[in-house]
Amino acid sequence: MTGGCSNGTNLYFFGNDYYSNPVIQQFSASGSTGALYMDHFPGLGDTVYDTAWLSGGVWIARDNSDSPILAYNTDGLLVGHVDGATVSAAMGLTIDSDGYIWASNPDDDMIYQIEVTTGIEESSTSPHDARIIDVSRNPFNTTAVITGDGFSDAVIDIFDLTGRRVLSAAFPGSYTWDAVKMPSGSYFVRISDSAGVSTARLIKVF
Repeated sequence: MTGGCSNGTNLYFFGNDYYSNPVIQQFSASGSTGALYMDHFPGLGDTVYDTAWLSGGVWIARDNSDSPILAYNTDGLLVGHVDGATVSAAMGLTIDSDGYIWASNPDDDMIYQIEVTTGIEESSTSPHDARIIDVSRNPFNTTAVITGDGFSDAVIDIFDLTGRRVLSAAFPGSYTWDAVKMPSGSYFVRISDSAGVSTARLIKVF
């Protein structure tokens, strides 16, 4: 198995079948016996790093600098891609509730937010909100104080480099993240409200 994702009800895992053919299996959230979900991925290549679920198919992060992220529908048709001019490489992959792809790029140790249209279509880079996030003590050891002006009824999310959300909370204008139990490395903070999204990078050191 090289990638997993969920639609909130079912789990989807990418791997190889008995004959070493790439497949995605679907399981219930309880982990009961699964069924074949997809088994046809033309042009995929040999190395897959992660998958992200979207209604009508999946996005797949793969080892290819020209188009590191591909989209397939459940009929196995290639219906979209993210090219190397947008993000040069992709390993961790997830999609948030607003339909944005979040991809970790091992080439520059950054996380990218990528906007895609409704359904599985061609992708493009997304605009980011101009509002500034300020982070005290960055790099930090145990806690980071994150502040931002101009947000209303905002939410703060923090992701690790695999694209996994490690924190989600209301953001009243300032938030102290206690990361004492988190491993060192780079993290990505996103603050969003009805007016837009702002992002910043966090670095935890020992």
